[in-house]
Amino acid sequence: MLRAEASLYAHLAHGPARALHVAREAAELADGADGRVALIVHSRLGDALQWNGRYTDAQREWLRAAAARTAPEPKLLVTRTDVLLRAGELVAARESAYAAAARAREAGDAESLRDALTYQVTAEIHLGLLREADASAAELTSAAGGTANGDRLEALGLHAWVDALLHDEDLCRSRVVAAEATAADLGVTPSAGMARGLLALRAGRYDEAAASLEAKLFRSSPLAATLSLRPFLDGLVEACMRSGRHDRAEELVAQVFDAAVATAQPRYVAVAMRMRAVATGTVEDLKSALEQHARWGNRFEEARTRLLYGEALRRAKRRKEAREQLSAATSAFGAVGATAWQRRARDELRAAGARLPRAASGAALTAQEQRVADLVVEGRSNNEIASHLVISPKTVEGHLRKIFEKLGVTSRTQVARGLMRY
Repeated sequence: MLRAEASLYAHLAHGPARALHVAREAAELADGADGRVALIVHSRLGDALQWNGRYTDAQREWLRAAAARTAPEPKLLVTRTDVLLRAGELVAARESAYAAAARAREAGDAESLRDALTYQVTAEIHLGLLREADASAAELTSAAGGTANGDRLEALGLHAWVDALLHDEDLCRSRVVAAEATAADLGVTPSAGMARGLLALRAGRYDEAAASLEAKLFRSSPLAATLSLRPFLDGLVEACMRSGRHDRAEELVAQVFDAAVATAQPRYVAVAMRMRAVATGTVEDLKSALEQHARWGNRFEEARTRLLYGEALRRAKRRKEAREQLSAATSAFGAVGATAWQRRARDELRAAGARLPRAASGAALTAQEQRVADLVVEGRSNNEIASHLVISPKTVEGHLRKIFEKLGVTSRTQVARGLMRY
């Protein structure tokens, strides 16, 4: 196992080829081993293969590592979760993270609990389960404590990523400020560029988005920014195109496209297709991206692709087709709770000629009413909504009456349509 772990240092000191040589030696020494040894050795061999661009072989080794029979120790479950995430087995990774967190709580293993929650949030973001990721990130921040430390900085940065996808700008900015203050206390350089960049991107502040994401990219390679567990290169490509830096966008896509497609993982292939479509204006790539989204199952990222597809169709004067894509994007953003992205999609839908009058009352939904409405759209019953939000069924009924009035609808089945008009 020590030789397997040494492959990382070999990579840092001598490059990917040397790392693969060391990892293969470790695998030969561990031939036939099971349990902890197999988990670690095949995990590191998978990493080394990926560093050398051998993505199919890497995935085979990661899956072999994940299949190793180990004791249900928190640290081993955390390692297994990491491997499953790298292999793109997102549902299994989320389940593994939950198991690791439960074991860590039972054992009083605070370090493993923080690691498990970190992977839990990451898996939920990759699955498009943004509300769940928000709740998991809140638990992670709590577990990291209130004093300045590296764990707290990590937790705040991860929660800021969720905020940039899900919450309003003020909340996201407050989390970024807290992360920067923690970094200052620790005497380290903060890395809040990803959250700041995504926040600016969704608001249409493309110069700011490009600057923030370029600063984040400064600390990693374009390939790492695409294939890591916190990818953001697609946001930078879009920001560059929208701010007139077309050559830079095309350069970034050229550096990562082939490698991303070679992984054969839908989450990377879909985003690669979307990036190239944005950089080249090739609508066919957006169709290909949607085929990959059907395999991925992340409704939020699919909605982002449909939003860009709708915008491209509108610019091409294909307004009816544009409305179909933008309507689907609006609905999906609303279903996952990404209200700021939903507003952007709705604005595009109006620009494409959709008639979306405001609700008759003109009154805004409160935050709790919005949550109830979103759960109604998901098909939840009053009792399920009450349980989810920890309120009484009578309170849910009261919220529904106000929602119906504000949206100008008379039944639960009309709420989704009412939200689109809202």
